[in-house]
Amino acid sequence: MAVKSNDQRLLDRILEDQRRRLAPNQKMDDFFNYFAASTALQDLDLDIDELRDGIVDGAHDCGIDGLWVFVDDRYVSANIERHVTVRANKIELVILQAKTSPGYQETAFEKLHYHLPLLLDMDRNVKELSESTNAKLLDRTGRFLNVLEALASSFPTVSIRVIYATRAADQPHPNVRAKGNRLARELAKVASETKCKVEYLGAAELRALSARGAVVVSEMVFTETPMSTSLGEGYVCLVRLDEYYKFITSQNEALRLELFESNVRDYAGRTSVNTAIGETLKSNHREDFWWFNNGVTIVAEEVRIAGKKIVMRDPQIVNGLQTSHEIFNHFQDSGHHHDRSVLVRVMVPPASGRARDVIIRATNSQTQLPPGALRATEKIQKDIEESLARDGYYYERRANYYKNLGFPLEQVVSMSRLAREYTAFVVGEPHTALKYSETLLLDDSHYYKVFSADNDLDLYRLVLDVHVRIGQFLADYSEDRPLLGDTAENWRYHLAYISSFTLTRLRRPTQRDLLNVRTEHLTDSLLGAMANLLDREYRGSLRGNRTQGIDRVARSQDFTVKLRQATLAMRRFKIDH
Repeated sequence: MAVKSNDQRLLDRILEDQRRRLAPNQKMDDFFNYFAASTALQDLDLDIDELRDGIVDGAHDCGIDGLWVFVDDRYVSANIERHVTVRANKIELVILQAKTSPGYQETAFEKLHYHLPLLLDMDRNVKELSESTNAKLLDRTGRFLNVLEALASSFPTVSIRVIYATRAADQPHPNVRAKGNRLARELAKVASETKCKVEYLGAAELRALSARGAVVVSEMVFTETPMSTSLGEGYVCLVRLDEYYKFITSQNEALRLELFESNVRDYAGRTSVNTAIGETLKSNHREDFWWFNNGVTIVAEEVRIAGKKIVMRDPQIVNGLQTSHEIFNHFQDSGHHHDRSVLVRVMVPPASGRARDVIIRATNSQTQLPPGALRATEKIQKDIEESLARDGYYYERRANYYKNLGFPLEQVVSMSRLAREYTAFVVGEPHTALKYSETLLLDDSHYYKVFSADNDLDLYRLVLDVHVRIGQFLADYSEDRPLLGDTAENWRYHLAYISSFTLTRLRRPTQRDLLNVRTEHLTDSLLGAMANLLDREYRGSLRGNRTQGIDRVARSQDFTVKLRQATLAMRRFKIDH
């Protein structure tokens, strides 16, 4: 057995500590995928759901462990329409190969070199590829191709970033690098002028990135002494444009998404207002920029003045999103400051009370926000957070709050995750849970089916408990019997739907009926029978139309109706007729 280097020993300690704390029930190979992704992509500020959404590891994964698509540094979810309705500057595809092996291997690149050109071909044969590629990987590569085609008229720059993460102590062998360079040349052919870069993250690099983490304390250089307020703690100052650019930019020259309370994903693009801001930045007139712009509002937990710097703990830019984007774009395009400044207001709301929420709501209500962003201050959302905390779940009314504090992944619950799981188990629409984008899930027409003051708060805990139990079962079940479609995504919600009948033994269970069930009754035996039924119904639906695919079947209301009928008819479940 090879002797471990110090970097490997320390990385293994970090991995084991984080796995024990964040995902104690996960195998190390699976957790390493998440760790490598969250570490390598930390500057892009992905939340837990987005990180998991891109992990495609499993049977028929073509040697690809993760795949994410970004448009102007914003993650492209299933609802790609949000990203293709405006002009875009850049499209980025990130591909992850993560292995716990102690070195880099040529075979990793050989697999990628064979499969990726086929998966990223606009004229690909999906039916043929589905025979050797899992459904999730096909869907995620399809997102990239759809975005590439939809934004073609914007002439965005296209880049592909291949990350090869291992526990290696040494740098890659020249033969490995040669295979990596060959892959990069091949992927550069995906679209004209595509740039492809291969990154190698070994034990030392993963340790360094993990230790750096997200920046919590930030500083900004001002031009003149800030004016402070007598009521509460607050400052108003002028910040030269290039200094503000430095404040909102990470070490690798990416926009610091963590500063924007997640609403960065709603940058409006090339609207008339943003075009005007951009033109003002480009002009070299003697008039100062802040004369024509309302400036930026920042809230922080703590602020102090140190010389010509204002130092902030946990700063959040709650107003000035469009201005910040335009300043970022201006300097990314080699723009100049011309000795001009932007007006910045910094506030420190009281630690207790609703002041911070009120500021965020008031200063953002003029612009379009991401799904659920403004709902974070609603009473029902706060009540759910408080109730679930007593049951060991941490409900993220605001994206990444508990994730950044290091709570176990399975116990951190996003608003969209709770909405999907509730929709499947209580509303009885597993197809909707799968099919709806986050926008539709949290739209008024569906939101109030899930988040109502009339609902018993214990129901939300039950929903999560049921899905966690099903997730644990599927992890074991799929080891001996690969899931049809090679992804648990199409199984979890439908099994939860079936369980609403099998646990209550009623044809039309009410919320009160569901509150009387106990998750201990979801035994391996019962879940096994439910999984066999679901497998049989999937195969029956595919038998009639193989080209339909399991993804389309699972998202069909007709299949939900058919599954209900089959469940009620099965004597094994003893459902009251």
